[in-house]
Amino acid sequence: MSWPYHFVDLTQEEIIKRRILLDRYGVYAQLSALIPVLAFQLYRLGAWVYSQRKRTEVRYTAVLDTSGSPIQKQNRMSTSGGLARRWRLALWWLEGEVYPGWGLRGYWIAGLTWASWLLFLAVHKTGVGKF
Repeated sequence: MSWPYHFVDLTQEEIIKRRILLDRYGVYAQLSALIPVLAFQLYRLGAWVYSQRKRTEVRYTAVLDTSGSPIQKQNRMSTSGGLARRWRLALWWLEGEVYPGWGLRGYWIAGLTWASWLLFLAVHKTGVGKF
């Protein structure tokens, strides 16, 4: 099996189509850099709205013993409680180091995901093969 990329002679129409495709992928790469920023801002907005709604709700947790209360147990055993527990566990895992001094797992996963996305844009439908 040979290397899938090599120099080819293209017609003028194929050159124009390839240029349009590469320009579109460049725009996708630039716009996709905004997606994490917008997602984080939407998360912060949602957290703020949630905190404002919870602030108006009156709870008397100081009176109740929450360590073994049935309400707390019911919250932990519910679907949303299980999802919240898994989310906290995932965040804890992502904040761990890959290897001492190498950086956090979350940064590595985000970087590898981003590099994979850009590599995909660089090779998808740009060669002669089945890419």
